[in-house]
Amino acid sequence: MAATAAVAVPRSAGLPEGRSPQVVAPPRTPPRTTLRPARPIGQGRLRPPTRRRRVLAPHVVADPDCGPRLASPPVAVLVGLAVVVALAILGLGSFAGSVTQAEVPSTTTVVRVEPGETLSDLAARMAPDSDVSAVVDRIRKLNALDGSMVRPGQPLTVPFSR
Repeated sequence: MAATAAVAVPRSAGLPEGRSPQVVAPPRTPPRTTLRPARPIGQGRLRPPTRRRRVLAPHVVADPDCGPRLASPPVAVLVGLAVVVALAILGLGSFAGSVTQAEVPSTTTVVRVEPGETLSDLAARMAPDSDVSAVVDRIRKLNALDGSMVRPGQPLTVPFSR
């Protein structure tokens, strides 16, 4: 055991009359612990502190009746499957395009706008089997029109179907 040294406070320290000086103990220092040398790199297996091995835990091994793991399919099979999927998507896309209404006719003619007629009316009259909005866009491009305003009697180049 270490001996503690007592320090006496002198009377001139400002104590009131009739009080005796107190004994003050030196501050305690924490006990010294010995440091373990660090484990050299690469020696032994380190485990996280939360995953310690249980002492009496059974060692688990796979069941011998368990079959081998299935191998991944060959690359040729994967490429063939990708080609089949791509062709299916392409076929569905072309089928969806053929379901839409007929395309805008490529032949054109010059007609005069009748009183009260709009571009939509003109497109429906000249190409009844085609999509009206597509024919209106084509009329605007052919005649360099900015809007949909037309005057009665105005000559316009329009696509038409026979």
